[in-house]
Amino acid sequence: MRPVLKTLIFVVPLAIIALFVSIHTNTVQAENAEEDEAFPRALKYLLPPPSPILSDPERSMDTEHVAYGAVDPDEELVQPIHYSHQLHAGELQINCEYCHSNARRSKHAGVPATEVCMNCHSQVPGVDVPGFKPGIEECTPTLDANGEPVRDVQATEDLMTLCESYINDDPIEWVRVHDVPDFVYFSHKRHVTAGVLCQECHGEVQADMTVARRVHRLYMGWCLDCHEDHPSVDENYGAEAELRRAELKDCYTCHM
Repeated sequence: MRPVLKTLIFVVPLAIIALFVSIHTNTVQAENAEEDEAFPRALKYLLPPPSPILSDPERSMDTEHVAYGAVDPDEELVQPIHYSHQLHAGELQINCEYCHSNARRSKHAGVPATEVCMNCHSQVPGVDVPGFKPGIEECTPTLDANGEPVRDVQATEDLMTLCESYINDDPIEWVRVHDVPDFVYFSHKRHVTAGVLCQECHGEVQADMTVARRVHRLYMGWCLDCHEDHPSVDENYGAEAELRRAELKDCYTCHM
């Protein structure tokens, strides 16, 4: 018993010190988050509010989000390309999983590589990519009779950004919109294969969204409500649906 007690006496103070150091580090990172170009709102505190003893006493769930890397529903982050979900998923009816091909088989849905974009853009008017890795002059927009670009200025700039990414093997640095805390485990695969539609979490992207913006606040209660009520549980588990709902409400399901 004495060796165990000695171990506890030695380990517990170290654990407490490590905890406070981690909290301070995370708080400092959060305060400097605006300086991070990739995640301008990425407030990654160790503990969610309110935790006045361990963190900033002015923090509140009314003004802060659980998904710290996301934005307010009425905001949109500035992306390197003004991609339109309304055009691609709506007007052109491209399936979500064509671009986000990992959604059905991985934790992360992923964003498409530039080569995936070029599968279409190398074959539409305004882009000429006859061979592999052409020169940048071969990736220019089509001009009309007056020498003006067929597309508007913004579309032309976006097209050039896409082409340069393809030619230079330089991935497009999309700004992340959805980012739950590290202590939350979320798997796209589990949800997509269960029958949850993309729009249920991401909103009607095909109807009114250009660059993706966050629609839901992603609170734990919102996830639990879905686990409690979503019809896919009944469809997939039948007589064992209630047992499965109980499992889905277990802390270990999301905090494994």
